[in-house]
Amino acid sequence: MRVFRPKRRKGGKVVVSKYYSGSYRMPWMATKTTVGLQTTDKVIAEKRLREFCQVQEKQYEGLPVPSFLWGAPSRSIRDMLAQYEEHLLSLERAPVHVHDTVTRIARLADDMGWGDIEQITAAGFVKWRSSKPCKQGTKRVLSVKTVNEYLVSATAFLNWMKQLGFITENALENVQKGETRGHEKKKRRFWTDEEFEQFMQAGAPPQRVDYRPAVWLLRWTGLRINELQTLRWGDVFLDAEQPYLIVRAEISKNKLEEQVRLIRKAVNRLREMRPKGALAEDRVIPYALPKATQLQRDLKRAGIVYSNEFGDLDFHSLRLTFGQWLAEQGVPMAIIQQVLRHRSLATTQRHYVKPQAIKHSKGVNEIFEADSDTPVCTPEPDLDGQSESRPVTIGHEIGRLEAIAAKLDKFANALFSGGYGKGKNGGGNWIRTSERLPEQIYSLRALATCISHHSKAAISRTGKTEDSTAQTYFAKFFF
Repeated sequence: MRVFRPKRRKGGKVVVSKYYSGSYRMPWMATKTTVGLQTTDKVIAEKRLREFCQVQEKQYEGLPVPSFLWGAPSRSIRDMLAQYEEHLLSLERAPVHVHDTVTRIARLADDMGWGDIEQITAAGFVKWRSSKPCKQGTKRVLSVKTVNEYLVSATAFLNWMKQLGFITENALENVQKGETRGHEKKKRRFWTDEEFEQFMQAGAPPQRVDYRPAVWLLRWTGLRINELQTLRWGDVFLDAEQPYLIVRAEISKNKLEEQVRLIRKAVNRLREMRPKGALAEDRVIPYALPKATQLQRDLKRAGIVYSNEFGDLDFHSLRLTFGQWLAEQGVPMAIIQQVLRHRSLATTQRHYVKPQAIKHSKGVNEIFEADSDTPVCTPEPDLDGQSESRPVTIGHEIGRLEAIAAKLDKFANALFSGGYGKGKNGGGNWIRTSERLPEQIYSLRALATCISHHSKAAISRTGKTEDSTAQTYFAKFFF
């Protein structure tokens, strides 16, 4: 393997080319072969020849060839995108998701003039985003959320090629998403008790099946619309000690089987809805739920405003309303996250619960087992135009919390005074097996202090949000 500048005769004289070529022979080749290296620099020529030989070896062994190697075959984005689409379908991704993903990447490549994967750059994407791209057809500027979806789709595409060895680095991995807060195009608001009852009384559609029972279940279970649509009676366990239903993995958003605990009134309603002789494979909602446009027409017919300055009332707003109601009943935020099955607590706090709705903590069993058909959840007007719950007393809960706080503090003192964690001969070093004990003791004391503070705050409650630290400890250790 060597590099050289070819020579030839021209007009009786020997002429040396200014461009280097390379001579090489691979183990499976009978004779040497020459390749033009297209450079006047000898160092660059040697580098290109080495990389070209690597490409030949990988192709001979049937391995993927990284695009950064000189002489690597040009990989069209369109060709790779077709393979990526097949990959997503093989993973059983939803057809709509696959179509949207492929469409976004194809449009991004067309707008930027990217033909091969080597042409994809972070600067190119930032330039495209700064140009305020418009939606094809309507010519409306894409929202920040939609542009972020373009970035997510392109990044996932490049990560897939990186895993296969076609590229060594994702050109878009360091591009930051746009800030969506304050730029939301779709806003939702909570259903008030009055709006919900009015719809349940006057919202029956005139020319299609009455889907109000499904609306009622969405409101009092917190299920997503597709989860309720595919729910079967075999997934509902009404006779368990704590009644619940199962959201199967194939329809769950995170592709995991999840349990959803049911409040007492939802249990009673499901018992009424269940037909005699219902089979396990029969659907709880045997009809197709309508689109949002049908709900909008039925809301208007019932005299309910669908959209105002606070947002829209759609099917997913019923899930938000259930989360807000739980907060107004005093369920800790961590428990609401579990009930709504959110991966991140920030999702629950940011989109499903308004801070001013958080009141005193209340026993979860007490809330879920309550048999009342009219729980207190009607918003009262405040500066934000939304919800502020009516006060509810907690009675014996205060004394119980103070007793727990006293016991924890006594236990922490006993641990500390008993010499646990001290070194030999009373030294200041901690025993290896008890290195974390001081931290645990202080955590117990902090927990006792927080619970005591929580109970005192409940006694002199003024309607404002209570100490978040106390609620966090209470949720972590007692639910």
